[in-house]
This record gives sequence, structure tokens and C-alpha cells, in this order.
Amino acid sequence: MTRRNRKVFYSSEDWNLMQNALVKASEHLHRGPDHEYANRLARRVMTLFDQGLRDEEIIALNAAHQERLIARIGALRHGVA
Repeated sequence: MTRRNRKVFYSSEDWNLMQNALVKASEHLHRGPDHEYANRLARRVMTLFDQGLRDEEIIALNAAHQERLIARIGALRHGVA
């Protein structure tokens, strides 16, 4: 069941962990909080958390890695290799 199809309640500790992971992922990507894909990155962090990851550094590294892959796919689709 996807996150959209179920109610999820996060504790304040959960939100803090996800926020810290998001900040770290943004730093890994050299992006600010107002980057055009900031929301996509935040959703990626939440998805990784929902999949059971609880280490903010691991979440950040995985989210940044996945975001880089998405960016590469987009660039290939638009002919910018």
C-alpha cells in the first residue's frame, strides 16, 4: 500500500529526523530549500522513512543518490547528456 492510500502519523521525532535528512540531502546536492525540486526530494525522504530507514545520514545519501538518477534520466530524455 502506498503512502497516499494509508493514513500515516508521524511523531515530532520522526518529523525532526526527516527534516534533518532533507537538509543533509540538499547539502549533498548543493541545493537550497527553494530549489525547484525541493518538494520531490522531501517526498523521496519521506518514502525512504516509510520504507523503514531511520538513520538520517543513510536517508540523506539515498535520497540524494536517487535524485541524481532522476536528474540524469530527465537530462537524457531532453537530450542533455
